This record gives sequence, C-alpha cells and structure tokens, in this order.
Amino acid sequence: MSTAPTRRRLSRQALADAFLETLPPLRRAIEARIPEDLREELATVTFHQLEVLLCLSEKGGLTMNDLARVQGVSLSSCTALADRLVRHGLVERQTDPADRRVVRLVPTGRALSVVERFRAAKRSGALAALSGLDEEEVTTLVELMRKMAAAQNDDPRGCA
Repeated sequence: MSTAPTRRRLSRQALADAFLETLPPLRRAIEARIPEDLREELATVTFHQLEVLLCLSEKGGLTMNDLARVQGVSLSSCTALADRLVRHGLVERQTDPADRRVVRLVPTGRALSVVERFRAAKRSGALAALSGLDEEEVTTLVELMRKMAAAQNDDPRGCA
C-alpha cells in the first residue's frame, strides 16, 4: 500500500475557481508593500492611467497613435486620457522635431519618480509573496504565467 498522498483531479472549472481564489490575497499582499505616501499620490490616478504611465516610462514616450494602439482604445479616448494625465502633471505633450504634426506623450520627472517607487514597492511585495517558493518553483510559475499571457495575445510585460 502506497503512503504517497493522492491528489484528486479537479475539473478545469474547479481549477479556474481555485486559481481565481488565489488572486485577491496575492494582490493584497503585494499592494501592502506600497507606502502610504505613494498610495496618497496615486489616489487620483486610475489603474488605466497608471498602466499608461508604466508603458510611457518603459518606452520613454509614445505618439498618441502608438499609445492608442498599445492600449487598444480609440484615438479620442487616448486624447481624453492624455488630457487627464497632463492636468495631473504626469505627462507632457511634445511635438516631434522631425514632423510637427506628430505629438508624443512623455512622462514628466514626477511621473518617472512615481513609477519607479511603484515598481520598487510592487517588486518588494512580489518578493514577499514568492518567499515560500524555491527558485525552481518561481521559475516554473513565471514561465506558466508568461505562457498564459501569450495565449491572450498580450505582451506579458504589459506594454507592447
């Protein structure tokens, strides 16, 4: 008689439910590392705006057309989003010296500081959340999550 633990095979639906149940506590654990002063600074920034700031800081700026394409929104929606970020002092519109008709959105120094602090806090939270796994398990988890993102035709880094 085997003493190895038996693992009951769950249906795909039960596994999907189990997967979804893991997300909120992991998100809370990661977000708990965001310092209060940064939370206050981000209080006026929506998730979508933060996603745009992360993308703009990674790319060093994008044209309005490129940002609309990356975000999967219309140019008019992108313009409204850019207007809000400009009002918050997080983005500047700059004309392209080679073609004055082209407008680039560029993160301000304040935005770059917020993004860097946000990334550092999230990284700290992720390290804490991953602390119970060994290197091989973390590698496997990251590979599987990248595979999941790729299956959605999405850039796993969040900014195409």
